[in-house]
Amino acid sequence: MAVNPNGFVQANDFGNPRIMTGEAMEIISGGQYVGASGTTGVVTSGLSTYVNSDVKFYICDDPENVVGIATQTVASGAALGAAVDALILSACIGSVFAGRLVKCTDATGVENLGSTVVPADAEDASIAGNAAGRAYTAGASGGFALIHFKP
Repeated sequence: MAVNPNGFVQANDFGNPRIMTGEAMEIISGGQYVGASGTTGVVTSGLSTYVNSDVKFYICDDPENVVGIATQTVASGAALGAAVDALILSACIGSVFAGRLVKCTDATGVENLGSTVVPADAEDASIAGNAAGRAYTAGASGGFALIHFKP
């Protein structure tokens, strides 16, 4: 299943777009959900040590690491704007019920968050770590839904 064929489609910005700039670690298409990765110690306590390329985005493959949605298609190494709080039209990769929490199990869309067992260890964020937003309309696999994306 592909992402929204129209790329990133934002329905409302709540008055202030919340876009974060980072660097793409690979070719990323507009509308794909992205995760963050990188090495330890790239910034210190001073703001003068931070540059946009310190944040590294990759095509998300883990619901616990979804941090944004690519706003445009970029090449590896290019600057990428990622929406971190937006009302969007998202592809559904499973059932989506209006008013329910959703998760991104891959970079192409969302599905109901559902439930999970009690985590087995302290490293497992379990259900809370998988939440990527809330649905305002319902959708079925292969369709689309209006999602407030806010991981």
